[in-house]
Amino acid sequence: MRNHRQQAGFTIVEVLLAISIVAVLSGLTWASISQMYRTRDLIQERSGRYQAVRITMERLTQEIGSAFIAGPEFGFEEIPGEEAPLADAEADVPIQPVEPLQSGMIGRDEFVNFTCFAHQRTVEGERAGNIAEIGYFLRSERNDEGDLHNVLMRREDTTLDDNITRGGTIQRVLPEVESISFEYWDAGEVKLGTNEEIGQGRWVDSWDTTRREFAGRLPTRVRITLVLPPQGMMRNSETFSTQVQIQTTEVMDF
Repeated sequence: MRNHRQQAGFTIVEVLLAISIVAVLSGLTWASISQMYRTRDLIQERSGRYQAVRITMERLTQEIGSAFIAGPEFGFEEIPGEEAPLADAEADVPIQPVEPLQSGMIGRDEFVNFTCFAHQRTVEGERAGNIAEIGYFLRSERNDEGDLHNVLMRREDTTLDDNITRGGTIQRVLPEVESISFEYWDAGEVKLGTNEEIGQGRWVDSWDTTRREFAGRLPTRVRITLVLPPQGMMRNSETFSTQVQIQTTEVMDF
């Protein structure tokens, strides 16, 4: 009897206790691993969002910063409020096209259109220079779940025409955008030799170079505010803002 008891195995209670301990440890390990994977996915998702925002802001900065406005001497429309240049009687062939091209900037709070020197040729043999009409705006679309959401769109037209607000190709830039706003810094007309030589500027929510108020000039700065909806476990929207300084704000004369 003594030898039999010494060779006996685990009791049922001991086996059940061991199984319970292993189950608890396995559950804790799996929970830790699952949390690690969720954290990894969240970091990757947020990193992807920030990278997309950074690329978009850099592109907006480059394109708006190279905006320009030109007059009839370059084949563009007359500047509102200015007299049309006299025709050269000695010229054999008129340079002015039948339909003058439009240049400048037409923007509101929620969209902007402008001509700029920012086109980059990505297609071999493309018949285009670095001048283009570019526009940014929001468009409502349905996602995979069928819910409506705003998408930031970009329009580019390398064939200049008499309307900078239409034409060209449209592509998606950022999905799931809550809002975007553009503000334009109006430095005002500077009167040399007076106390108003240092202009008292202000932010305005629209800019239209076809109007006399903004004829022949672009805003010196454009402020862009992009708002994205909450992501993952976040409860609040995320706001990104930047300012762009336009290099050439007066009518191009070179």
